[in-house]
Amino acid sequence: MSDLKIELISPFVEAARDVYGGFIGMPIRRKDLYLKQGYRMFGEVSAIIGLSGVVTGTCAISLSAKAAVQTVEHMLSEPIPQGANCLEVRDGIGETVNMIAGKAKGTLSTTRYKFDITLPTIISGVGHEFFQRRGTHCVVVLFQTLGGELFTLEVSVAART
Repeated sequence: MSDLKIELISPFVEAARDVYGGFIGMPIRRKDLYLKQGYRMFGEVSAIIGLSGVVTGTCAISLSAKAAVQTVEHMLSEPIPQGANCLEVRDGIGETVNMIAGKAKGTLSTTRYKFDITLPTIISGVGHEFFQRRGTHCVVVLFQTLGGELFTLEVSVAART
């Protein structure tokens, strides 16, 4: 993990806390942090955003169907009776990863680690996978909502020197 810099990961972790605790109104706490082994995503709904520039890689969140619905219900302040496969949930989870990456981008914009972000991609289904670029490490941060639901933030970044 020598080429992985903590100063690149921390802004994403803080951004997730800020986005969930502030904008979404759903405080979270970190449960675990580890290097990912394999390609399987944590939950049934994942949103992935690409990073390019001095920093390259991806930022993703992966949630159980229940956590995805709860997240979007908090965002919209209304129930989502259609479940996790509806357009509102997919759009809401995409916007969540967009806000996390955007906030991290803002934090890192005053450093040498500048980057641009792509539009989010949403992947759903039990057991879905996302293949990281060969040779990069993926840090997984496991979060828990106050309601007990778990989700992950996955950050796979490299910086040009």
